[in-house]
Amino acid sequence: MKKLLSGVVGIVLAVAFLAAGIFSIVTGVKQMNKIKSGKYVETQATITEIESYTVSDNDDLGGVHEEYTITVEYTVDGKKVVAQLNETPDEFYEGMELTVLYNVDKPTDNILPGSNGAYFLIGFGALAIIVSAVMIIKKLTGR
Repeated sequence: MKKLLSGVVGIVLAVAFLAAGIFSIVTGVKQMNKIKSGKYVETQATITEIESYTVSDNDDLGGVHEEYTITVEYTVDGKKVVAQLNETPDEFYEGMELTVLYNVDKPTDNILPGSNGAYFLIGFGALAIIVSAVMIIKKLTGR
């Protein structure tokens, strides 16, 4: 029974790594395509507010974690745009000036310049898929 349970847990973990890897790669490729699309224009923005709130982990352990909403303002065609920035606030602070890329078709859609985050996501995804493949091969070969 114990061996069967460990086999099921191993397969579940392998599938979870595979799913996380695929998700990371898809997200990274989407980010790179956004940057390369030519629809994003660079502008200067100011962080006007950083809000934190507690979110339940939705598990049996009753865990919680902090999430953040970062509000930025920038000007597009003479009009003020207020938008959310999808980043963690570790290096950010209210009043900080930063460069963002905004979508010319939807100015509230923005990303930070550079594709380092996209490369990180793709690399993490590839690593997760490799780990998953090794786990599956070990389970199938009985090693």
